[in-house]
Amino acid sequence: MNISKEFQDYDDNDPDFEFRKNRWNYWQSLKNIRKDFMKTRAEFDVYDFRFHVEDIYGIKMFISEGEITDTFTVIDEQKYLIFLMKWK
Repeated sequence: MNISKEFQDYDDNDPDFEFRKNRWNYWQSLKNIRKDFMKTRAEFDVYDFRFHVEDIYGIKMFISEGEITDTFTVIDEQKYLIFLMKWK
């Protein structure tokens, strides 16, 4: 997906400014993690992927109606640091 550099999907006065600003980085990181995840799988299962991300990177992704949302919680700071160093 190509997004023009002028496009901004958040308001500068938004109280969740940092969250919204970094959302695209989060999605790109998940796409890269999924590529690695799929090397050992024939089909993608969102719940298996969620547990994989929790186990390896210490991030609990939120899933709504079978779809990954842009919200997550850090459940293991050390694993999350690996995530940041590798994918951000």
